[in-house]
Amino acid sequence: MQSRVIFLDYDGVVNTPMWNEKGTSCRYNFPSDGKVNNFQAVQWLSEACKKFHYDIVVTSTWRRSANYKECLINGGLREGIEILGKTEHLEVQEGWSRGREIQKYLDEHPEINYFMILDDENVPINEVQRDHFIQTVDAHGGFNEADFFTFEEIYMKKFLTLALAVLMMISMAACSTPTVDETPKTQDT
Repeated sequence: MQSRVIFLDYDGVVNTPMWNEKGTSCRYNFPSDGKVNNFQAVQWLSEACKKFHYDIVVTSTWRRSANYKECLINGGLREGIEILGKTEHLEVQEGWSRGREIQKYLDEHPEINYFMILDDENVPINEVQRDHFIQTVDAHGGFNEADFFTFEEIYMKKFLTLALAVLMMISMAACSTPTVDETPKTQDT
């Protein structure tokens, strides 16, 4: 079965600096808080997942915490969106980079036929991954409407490119199929 996956960083995407109610401090949430803190960003993420049928794989450092899935769910992730798991943490001596961790996950999961990468930082990724990468416009505001429309634009380009390729293959197959002349032949006597 083929699938679509968003490789998701939390900080700067769905977890952003927020002021407390008293206005005395501004901070990110942490796994110990039990949830990411930017409900609006989680809703834009949920909208992308629902509209384009994507599941989530977590690339954030939050993945090292046992409750990394619950933190996203508790932050407002809509029902029906599956968090498939997380990328493996590669040590520095193994050539760590988020791009390598994503590539390792893709290599181990050939059923993934579409993917997007959401991150607030310009992380080291390969050329193929670059075409699937969205860096949040505002790391302090997280994944927002503008980022959603960038996601939609990238998705539509990939989808239309694939649809065009399929149509071309069908057209080429139709052109190469021999036709049978169904005109009745008359015999000269």
